[in-house]
Amino acid sequence: MTKEEVLAKLKFDVELRGLSKSTLDEYLTKAKLFQDYFDKPATELDVEDVRQFLHYLSTVKNLAPESVNSYNSGLRFLYGVTLNASLNPRQIPRHRKPHKLPDILTKEEIQTLFNACDNLRDKCILMTLYGAGLRLSEVASLKVSDIQSDKMQLFIRNAKGSKDRYAILSQAILEVLRAYWKAYRPKEWLF
Repeated sequence: MTKEEVLAKLKFDVELRGLSKSTLDEYLTKAKLFQDYFDKPATELDVEDVRQFLHYLSTVKNLAPESVNSYNSGLRFLYGVTLNASLNPRQIPRHRKPHKLPDILTKEEIQTLFNACDNLRDKCILMTLYGAGLRLSEVASLKVSDIQSDKMQLFIRNAKGSKDRYAILSQAILEVLRAYWKAYRPKEWLF
């Protein structure tokens, strides 16, 4: 099997399982880089090559543990599903992530951030991101009909993992969203 045939089969397997487009792109990128590193198709590489590649990513490329683990996941899928070859998880361990508490902004820092926005649209996007705990892609895909002011919640479509969910809508965000709607009158998409 050639490198291109391996990638085509991988693409087919990801699509067959209905995984997201971003997962498809990630797995294809990881598999391509892995094959290019050795300049061989994955069918000619084994567990020791996977170990060497992950070690290279960690030590030479200095990738973060999360990044190395995303390569690990992509290669496990490639071998376990696409090539139907089992990899011993003890031979290919996942990187341990350091568990650090996040830096939390003070109320003053948050207010400074909101006040730095020079237009209502940007301020509304930023407040919705922060206040409702949304991802950027979730805010970008909000529709006007997703605002449920009577229940004080936002309906989030196709969140991570292609799952729908609800987010809490605070009174402050609702007031800014109302002001935004009065100023811009969006039809279907909120932003």
